[in-house]
Amino acid sequence: MPDRQTFDASALLDLLERSWGAQLRRVSLVIEADVPEETIKAAADALGTAYRRLGHQELATRWPACVVVSLAGIAARHDPDSPFWPHWWAATRHRGSPSRWGAAFLNALRAFGLPADRDAKQSIMTHAGFGTSASGDKGEAPPLHLDPFGQGIQCAGAPLPRPTEETMLVFAEDGRHLPADLPPRPVWIVHPRDREPAADVPLRTLAESLLPLGWEGWRLAQVDLGDAAWLALTDGPRRTVRKRSRPRLSACRPVPGVTTPDGSAVLSSPPALWLPKGDWTVTVERAGTHPDGPADHADLWARLPRPLLGTFIVTVKTPGGQATRETVTIAEGLEVRYEPPVRLFDDEGLMPSDVSFAAEPGLTVTPQALAFASREHLRRITCVASGQLMDLVVTPPHMRVRTGGEWHTAPVHLTRAAVEAMETLRLDIPGIRERLPIEVVAESADESSGDAAAENGRGGRTVQVLTPHTRGDYPLRRVLDTLDASLDTHGNAALMVRVGGHIVPLAFISPGERHVPDPWLCND
Repeated sequence: MPDRQTFDASALLDLLERSWGAQLRRVSLVIEADVPEETIKAAADALGTAYRRLGHQELATRWPACVVVSLAGIAARHDPDSPFWPHWWAATRHRGSPSRWGAAFLNALRAFGLPADRDAKQSIMTHAGFGTSASGDKGEAPPLHLDPFGQGIQCAGAPLPRPTEETMLVFAEDGRHLPADLPPRPVWIVHPRDREPAADVPLRTLAESLLPLGWEGWRLAQVDLGDAAWLALTDGPRRTVRKRSRPRLSACRPVPGVTTPDGSAVLSSPPALWLPKGDWTVTVERAGTHPDGPADHADLWARLPRPLLGTFIVTVKTPGGQATRETVTIAEGLEVRYEPPVRLFDDEGLMPSDVSFAAEPGLTVTPQALAFASREHLRRITCVASGQLMDLVVTPPHMRVRTGGEWHTAPVHLTRAAVEAMETLRLDIPGIRERLPIEVVAESADESSGDAAAENGRGGRTVQVLTPHTRGDYPLRRVLDTLDASLDTHGNAALMVRVGGHIVPLAFISPGERHVPDPWLCND
């Protein structure tokens, strides 16, 4: 006979399981579920009580959503470099077996079809939003990646929600997540604005950029750790900076919106080489060829024809033959201009976009300008310099909207039933940091009505304004009653957002098929 404490814990877990289970079926990572921190703490405490009587296998079978949300949620509240299990034992008030809790977590993940690594701790850290475990072990789960110029922090192609813990995330210049020791070079840091980064030497800020919707109160900056021994937030744990004992290339900012066909960044100027003291041999070779000989340490690119165009491999060797290699793609002097700077939605897709290119003498770009139609997202250009030819991909910055776990680059057409099923919507507009309200617009019964047209500028009437959760998701269930009334009265509705003076459509909603009662039957 279970005691009263176990009964109360089971009742709480039963209640949470229904709500959390529905959310987990629509996310790719557990951290994307919208769960309050206090509820996670209560669930962890309840799981600790139930674990002592039922064991880990019963927990994973009976309350899989509670298991994965609680474990990932507790991990997300603490530094990924600190030991995890002591935090979990404190939350559950029970020193359970890490291997059994880990097995329960992996089994619970499989119940929802979520990605699971063989290593339980690796999976917990990944679903907590840290990409890799604190130990640095590599697994099959997707790591975090930073796009500092619009898309923010991504994991498995989806945006990462803001962490519940005021922590600091650090990324390399190419966007790779750095969960352990830091390199003595420029890095990108994401941290709360009210907690300044500190080091043993004054930090030099190289650049600042914007974070996407949902990251209000956070800052994205690039700082140089070249002379630092450690990095930390105010009163936070210190992250060690490795000694500058290895060569490094100091790269400039990539050309925005331009990549190689395989997605690699393209630099508009060649990087400089920094070498520690010692007898180093340096060579530079174009990918697919062989180096002509040792390069000049002071001017790494002196022997190559200018302007530089192509993918190059820089190899630095010690006297003992140990080699360090880095690969960079350069289109020297390439500049790009987008008009408009960010493509918003129109009724058919994305706003048309004009792209123009400029280059220094010796570099030819074909075509010199591109015109993107509504349904076009990327185009190719060809660059030629010094007898070298290279194809590049151009993708103008654009907005997108996420419904039902899928990102769209055009307004979506939905039915009322589809809106109810997907529950939330997410909006991503590069360069827009504030949480924009979404307007529910009903088609005016009298399209000539001046008041309706003046209200939203599209001949409709705004009947509700929807604001997002703190993590950026818009709760669509809040508009269902309004949609029902609007669809019954006007036949159609739309979701729209105002961006810089533009009224931008996000979704067009129709009633869809409705059940019609048979007059010959009793339909009570």
